[in-house]
Amino acid sequence: MRGGLPVLAIIVAAAMSAFGQDAPPQPDPGDPGPLFRGQTVPSDATLIFKFDNPQLQPAKFQITLHADGKGHFISQVGEAPPADIADLPPEGQERDITVSDAAKTRIFLIAEKEHGFSGKCDAGKAKVAFQGTKTLMYDGPGQQGKCTYNYTSDAKLQWLTTEMLGIATTLEEGRRLAVMHEHGRLTLDAELETLAKLQQDGEATEIANIAPTLWEILADANVMDRARRRAQVLLDSDPSTAVH
Repeated sequence: MRGGLPVLAIIVAAAMSAFGQDAPPQPDPGDPGPLFRGQTVPSDATLIFKFDNPQLQPAKFQITLHADGKGHFISQVGEAPPADIADLPPEGQERDITVSDAAKTRIFLIAEKEHGFSGKCDAGKAKVAFQGTKTLMYDGPGQQGKCTYNYTSDAKLQWLTTEMLGIATTLEEGRRLAVMHEHGRLTLDAELETLAKLQQDGEATEIANIAPTLWEILADANVMDRARRRAQVLLDSDPSTAVH
């Protein structure tokens, strides 16, 4: 942790600052947006987002998404020392994920509108500090491409970048919460408060992917009531978590 935030969350905040926005776009969760309303996602397409920054933990991660909204996440730890020696040790993850219909629609239609990322993504001479190397890859009907960037000035790619970083932040928070629930319940309240703030600021997205961990915390009578209430609020924020 650094300043109360997971290291990965810091890069999300830095990215948003570089994009010139105080907070990422907050779309209606049931509306894919005016640019895409009425359009449909290709039935057979795959998008990959890769992130690499050796200064962070995890240092690398990859999100693979398919047109049905299902996907896979894998992260790797690097050699960077922990920001706080008292913090949880970094660990890699590998797990399946699912994104909401609204996010899926935006993600894949952006890929189509960007011609499968076959053009240039990076803003080039923009004076922006290194925030991590990002790579977008797309394989869809008649559209294939790949581009790599540190910073992009394209508003659609800014949203897509923030969304992908937000998914990774949520999954890392879920890992931390699971470890704390098993080994240090007294720290759960502060971590859940951090996650709630990240979600509020748009820096943690697709909370449903860690719903099982939140349900376990909520159901555990040995967890303090305030932490359980925070878990309940997070679960209530996403309708897809309503059925346990």
